[in-house]
Amino acid sequence: MAAFLFRPVPMIETLSTQALGLVAPWQVDRDLTPEAGRIDFQVKFGAASHACPACGAPAQPLHDRLARSWRHLDFFEYEARLHAEVPRVACAGCGR
Repeated sequence: MAAFLFRPVPMIETLSTQALGLVAPWQVDRDLTPEAGRIDFQVKFGAASHACPACGAPAQPLHDRLARSWRHLDFFEYEARLHAEVPRVACAGCGR
């Protein structure tokens, strides 16, 4: 009989990450408050550098993060809110 390697991943982690369309280095934590009918997604950028969005130069250092929040479409029966610290790069290539 063949052996299968299986790495269990919590279903809610996979579901929320896929539903939001995020990939590494983005990470998602959830805070579900059933009595309030609300779910808050804390979205984090787990890297110290990123490609410049203006010129595409790779591995540019982050100079700060801008805290933002958005109302998202309902997630099943829960009002959904996204909270993120959006990374901003200091690009040596284009100066942005």
